[in-house]
Amino acid sequence: MGEVLISETPDVDLVNGKAVQALWTVIRPGYMVALFLLGWAANVGIFARYRVDYTAVLGLGKDEFISPRCLAGLAMFITVALSLVRLAAFTWGPSPSLLLGVLTVYLLVLIALATPLLPEGAAKHVRWRGPFARALRRCIWPDASKEIPFVEVLLADGLCSMAKLFFDLALGSCMVASAHWPLKIAADVPPPVELHSNTSGLIEALPTMGMPRNSQGQIELGLALDECSRSPLPFLAWFLPFVIRARQCFVTSRHAPDNLSRDLQKVNLMKYLSALPVVFFAMCHAGAMPGIAHSMLDAEDYEAMWAMASVVNAVFSFLWDMVMDWGLLQPIPGKSIHFGLRPLLLYPVPVGMYYFAIVLNFVGRMLWSLRWSEQATVFLGSFFLSSLQQAAEVLRRCMWNIIRVEWQCICKGKVPRTEKAFPV
Repeated sequence: MGEVLISETPDVDLVNGKAVQALWTVIRPGYMVALFLLGWAANVGIFARYRVDYTAVLGLGKDEFISPRCLAGLAMFITVALSLVRLAAFTWGPSPSLLLGVLTVYLLVLIALATPLLPEGAAKHVRWRGPFARALRRCIWPDASKEIPFVEVLLADGLCSMAKLFFDLALGSCMVASAHWPLKIAADVPPPVELHSNTSGLIEALPTMGMPRNSQGQIELGLALDECSRSPLPFLAWFLPFVIRARQCFVTSRHAPDNLSRDLQKVNLMKYLSALPVVFFAMCHAGAMPGIAHSMLDAEDYEAMWAMASVVNAVFSFLWDMVMDWGLLQPIPGKSIHFGLRPLLLYPVPVGMYYFAIVLNFVGRMLWSLRWSEQATVFLGSFFLSSLQQAAEVLRRCMWNIIRVEWQCICKGKVPRTEKAFPV
């Protein structure tokens, strides 16, 4: 059982720390979206510079093109808006109402982008919204009568890289929904109050007198964070993008032109399903109480299985990146003088850049392992380290897009007939 401490005064730093963490959990997804937009702006700039016909393979019309400047401006707007939310939180203190406001804005923006509800005057300035909305809807409800288009595949892969975004949004929604319940409990218990603590940082009750302004909301958020961190809902949201992508693989396998393509799609489906043990053991680890055995396994056992599942998923994904998504490390007609590379590359850069991209992709796939680095955890803090890992995964995906779209152009014969497409 956890140690029981009797305290007449709450740990103010602990309460404030949990409230700030709750705030960051909700605004972090917005920052990740802004970072992804900046990454896609860089992608579009690179495609344009080297005449990689990404609009053709994505099925975009000329009026649906979105410029890098527009993408960067949108990312900057999101960043400034979230910074104002942070300023408000640090001025008046985080509260469930503030988190609810941020989540509501997220929902309204998603509705505006994914549905034809914008006024006609505004819609004509964001015509790129059309293919984005169609691809997003088809990711969730794919057309099972044909092979999944590449634009939907690319979008679903992007969602997989931002899977922890869905975790944060679900966790934030849970905190907002449950924030009032611990408040009622704490209000009914006069001080002194039993403060139950253990190594997982659970707080079952805190007195509410003598706290700084808006301390009531901070206590609510701290209690809700502890409660919702053990809920299965955020973990289900984390796994949702992988389910979407796995279903795409299943639909594509049904319309594959030959047995080999069908089998490869089934292997790809297994790659995305290999994320299930990662999420499951992470959920079990979060729900396990140190020192309390609810089953034959404890928190350390679940953590070990979590790590092993993550290794399998990361290695599986990296090898698929190299061979199938980038077209490297495979026998292709036309011999390349450089090991592992294709005989045809669309980017006239030193071939060392491709090897550098391979290394960066491998490092990005393995960056999750820093969670088990005591030095990194102590130096950065677990929450900031998690944010850094999410940002690194978004950047890895943006780099991955560059070579993935290149390989798709080659496969579809969309190769520019200039010296910029060069044999290696």
